Amino acid sequence: MSPTTLAVVGVLVLVAVLFFGQFLYWTAQGRRQARDRELARRIGSLREVADGRDDGGLLRERPPADGPGGRIAQLLGLEALARTWGTEVDGGAILARCAGFAAGGALLLVVLLRSPIGVIGALAGGIPILQVHRAAVARAQRIGEQLPDALDLLARSLQAGHGLIEALRAVAEEVPAPLGPEFGRAWEEQNLGRDLRDVLSDLCARNPATFDLRIFTSAVLLQRDTGGNLVEILGTLARTLRERSTFRGRVRALTAEARFTGWVLGGLPFAVGGLILLVQPDYLRPLVEDPTGRWLLAGCGTGLVTGAVLMRRAATVEA
Repeated sequence: MSPTTLAVVGVLVLVAVLFFGQFLYWTAQGRRQARDRELARRIGSLREVADGRDDGGLLRERPPADGPGGRIAQLLGLEALARTWGTEVDGGAILARCAGFAAGGALLLVVLLRSPIGVIGALAGGIPILQVHRAAVARAQRIGEQLPDALDLLARSLQAGHGLIEALRAVAEEVPAPLGPEFGRAWEEQNLGRDLRDVLSDLCARNPATFDLRIFTSAVLLQRDTGGNLVEILGTLARTLRERSTFRGRVRALTAEARFTGWVLGGLPFAVGGLILLVQPDYLRPLVEDPTGRWLLAGCGTGLVTGAVLMRRAATVEA
């Protein structure tokens, strides 16, 4: 390798080691906080522990990460993404993972290509963000699936003579995560004196990807302002949401072939390129070093992204 390449590799190794250490630290912190949260849930209390710290109950807000990493994470929107994930991992930990993946990907490509052009492997830093986004989408889908049953339980509790606050508590106790803890937090906030409108607004703000929760909030607040049979409203809403969920399931079944084709066609160039890179690294060198090759690579990337967007739009049906 040339001296320039060795210097780049050395810097990338140092950065990778530093961010890997930070990744291990944030992982240990997340596990410790998860254990504390589980212990607080089991004892079922919002009291402060002996040393004066909050016990990690449902009302505890996760403080923003300290230091420049935390501020950068807030500017990049990683803190908001972490909240939609529903875990104790904060934006600083996600940022550390992104930096570690970026340094590792760049180092790997520099070693394989034996050229500083391998720093394009830093694009691997987006992998943790995609993972968190996918987990957040899966959590939102799970909440949408649980909501019709939760509304039925809420309506039955109201019909049995309980107030709305006690009905929220029944849902929190009976419905598993992730929807149960969300209703549990709403119950505790209302039980401690917060206005119902603020409580339900915060519930929607914590789950921005779940449109059904906004429908539920609008229905409850409208009934509170204008009157009406809340039991009937919740029952009708539960049936409507269940029918929408059934319709979305049918759409996913009918579009499964198109989505699978899109995944295969989208991943095939990367799979073939990676295989060639491992078997014969010099074969792809003109594609990134020659100006014509770079133009061809840019054109292929543009066509690939355009095709993926078009296939996704063709397979998407609004329910």
